[in-house]
Amino acid sequence: AFLSSIQFAMNLLSLSEFIFSFIFNIYCYCILFDMYKKTAKSLFKDKTNIYVSECLSTNDFLTQLSKKTNLNEGSSIITDYQISGKGQRNNSWESNRGQNLLFSILFKPQIPLKYLFKLHIVTSLAIKETLKEVGLNNIMIKWPNDIYVNDKKISGILIESQIFNKKIKQVIVGIGLNVNQIKFNEFNATSIYKETRKKYFLNDVFDLLKKSIENRYHDIQISMEELIYEYQMNLYKFKTNQSFVHKGRSFNGRIVDVLHDGRISIEVNGENQKFDFGSVRFL
Repeated sequence: AFLSSIQFAMNLLSLSEFIFSFIFNIYCYCILFDMYKKTAKSLFKDKTNIYVSECLSTNDFLTQLSKKTNLNEGSSIITDYQISGKGQRNNSWESNRGQNLLFSILFKPQIPLKYLFKLHIVTSLAIKETLKEVGLNNIMIKWPNDIYVNDKKISGILIESQIFNKKIKQVIVGIGLNVNQIKFNEFNATSIYKETRKKYFLNDVFDLLKKSIENRYHDIQISMEELIYEYQMNLYKFKTNQSFVHKGRSFNGRIVDVLHDGRISIEVNGENQKFDFGSVRFL
């Protein structure tokens, strides 16, 4: 009986140690999660945020400024008008003065160079979530750098990176988001106002977008497979027969995959062909 009592006491002690260890681990997890949330909220807090009435381009402005001074991650430049607003592959970006969001943000992501496309993914998803929050529907990401609403372009992204010794030194993300503009020279364009018939204060939309970017930015630490999957689930014309143009040649096919480096795989006549980032356009 005495030995049984000792064994019972030892079992209780082992159970107590297990419960204590379990509770302690949960406590530590909660502390780390709280620290993570505080870190997630600090991307734009107390950072340089410059407003200029006009500039050549916000990406160029922020690039030149970062060469002259040591800017913290999360620093940004916003303007009412870009004299030479640009998109991917030297395309121009049309925007009426004071009617849309035009800004750039400085990032210093701690990821390998081969995963730079993660920043494209999380930025695109952040814009989509912001548009959904203001009441828009049928929002899709159009490879490689546009956001579409009801088959029309509402936002564009231009990401320019500085690489040193095969490592990411810094990345500047430029975003143009059509907010209150009504008329466009480009036929296939829209704005938040055109979709909702409501005018918005640009600062309010900017705050919403920064919040979404802040929350999404930390997703660059999760696996590329997870991000690619979510990206594909929101990809415009994914696995849909579509006409494309590549180097002046038109062809039919369907996007069947997005690779880790941002290239897409298009199935053409039963064969998968890979295309470099931005080298193919939709017809």
